[in-house]
Amino acid sequence: MTRPPELIYGVDERPPLPIVVGSAAQHIALMAVTLVFPIILAREAGLVGNQFLDLVSLSMLGLGAATVVFCLASPYAGSGFLCPAAFTAIYLGPSLFALRQGGLALVFGMTVVGGLMQIAIAPLLRRLRALLPPEIAGLVIAVVGLTLAGLGARYSLGLNDRQRIDPDYVIVAGLSLATMIVLNVWSRGYGRMFCVLIGMIVGYGLSAALGLLEFSKAMPPGGISIFRLPRLDHVGWSFDPLLVVPFAVASLAATLRAMGDVSNAQRINDADWVRPKFASLAGGVSANGIAVVFCGLIGSCGVNTYSSSIGLSGATGVTSRSIGYAVGIGFAVLAFLPPAAVVLAAMPLPVMGAALFFTAAFVFTSGLQMITARMLDARKNIVIGFSFAMAVVADVYHEALMGVPFVLRPIFGNSLVLGTVCAVALNLVMRIGVRQRVSMRLEPGRIGFEAVEQFLTQAGARWAARRDVIRRAVFGAVQVLEVIGAPPGGVEIEASFDEFNLDIRIRYAGAPLTVPDRKPSPREIVASEDGERLLAGYLLRQSADRIQGRRTADGAEMTLHYDH
Repeated sequence: MTRPPELIYGVDERPPLPIVVGSAAQHIALMAVTLVFPIILAREAGLVGNQFLDLVSLSMLGLGAATVVFCLASPYAGSGFLCPAAFTAIYLGPSLFALRQGGLALVFGMTVVGGLMQIAIAPLLRRLRALLPPEIAGLVIAVVGLTLAGLGARYSLGLNDRQRIDPDYVIVAGLSLATMIVLNVWSRGYGRMFCVLIGMIVGYGLSAALGLLEFSKAMPPGGISIFRLPRLDHVGWSFDPLLVVPFAVASLAATLRAMGDVSNAQRINDADWVRPKFASLAGGVSANGIAVVFCGLIGSCGVNTYSSSIGLSGATGVTSRSIGYAVGIGFAVLAFLPPAAVVLAAMPLPVMGAALFFTAAFVFTSGLQMITARMLDARKNIVIGFSFAMAVVADVYHEALMGVPFVLRPIFGNSLVLGTVCAVALNLVMRIGVRQRVSMRLEPGRIGFEAVEQFLTQAGARWAARRDVIRRAVFGAVQVLEVIGAPPGGVEIEASFDEFNLDIRIRYAGAPLTVPDRKPSPREIVASEDGERLLAGYLLRQSADRIQGRRTADGAEMTLHYDH
């Protein structure tokens, strides 16, 4: 793993204590935005007073525990990266339906079931890796970024039922967002590392001045104490087999999002990243399942990895795993401080909107970079384009799509789920007819380098191979053809590919090239007719990861291997 130059503190480094505390506070403030989902659940369940604060406090405890598990570098659970947790709309739809069918006990029981499903999926990821090639992972991340941007814009504009914009919301969100951008782009050190936290503090101050900060909505009628152990009076568990399907769909969607987020965390921390590392992905998904089970047991809803926090770590250049542990401790402490629950539960919507919109930019562009690093042909363009379009359709025509049968609502009611399901399904369909081994023959006197380049470029696009690897393969094949000249029987070129290897085999009538371990000296180059071939063989060794020449019954075969 090569450290990117823009990182200030990498995943395995331990920043000074002030940096750890400040960065953890920044992530806690950003993650607190997602408490809106358990708050919605509590309001719909009719919880008031201390029971309402208990659910919020236990939800904070769940966020802290989930973040610690996500960040663990363990062979059994944990991604090994700074990968904070968040409550998610993926689980909200099934949870609200379960609430209407059987109350909070059914919500918590089915949440536990959803987490167990994710734990069961984790060991199977390596076998299912064809479902999530890097370009699909990039699509998932880009859709998440688009969703966060849309939600952030809605909160920032203060749109009401008549779709009218609230000027006060725009002022708060605009100045908060401007603060974040200025500090991130034109400052260094603490300013860049804490740009979101400072912007949110500015937003809180402006909201208080404009009368948008209302603690009374989250304050119980009898007041609050400084310290209080949250009670489990609202907690119970029940099971309904009819709800297995919607929670299974939610679990699958959460799994795919976790895989996308962990892939993004890997990419941010490794300048040489080329594909997801499945051990880390499996650990992240397993951690996600454990976290969801824990949240169900303590009386909250399902969690997922948090794309905004990963985007924040990339924006600030602080990706140390230690920050995740500090976030877990911070949320654990705040869970026993009711005033903290009130402050976070009363976070003004424009402040939420500014933070979401800012981090969405980094999430979205990370997804695009993962997509564009691959060569795409018509098949892959259809997969990416159609799936992205369906994700947008799910947002634009949300109300209309909610008219589908209930079993399908978890799919059509969420842009991430619909876009991801479309991408996985289309990817499987478009794989039909794609051969992993292709060949071409160049007849004597018609050996053209342009034909070789076109052949390998088209094959690479069908395979969604990395652009840089295909460029190296084209260079290597052309160099071999230049050295061997025009063999009397022509040349056969065969290319074979899997996600990890690209092999180019060139067969012709003649002697194989000698591939020396060291660069031939000028004397060796000019001393014999084979000097140029020695130099060509050495240069080919430098351009390919492995090269081998051998004699065959019909002549010779040169094999160029490229790690992918």
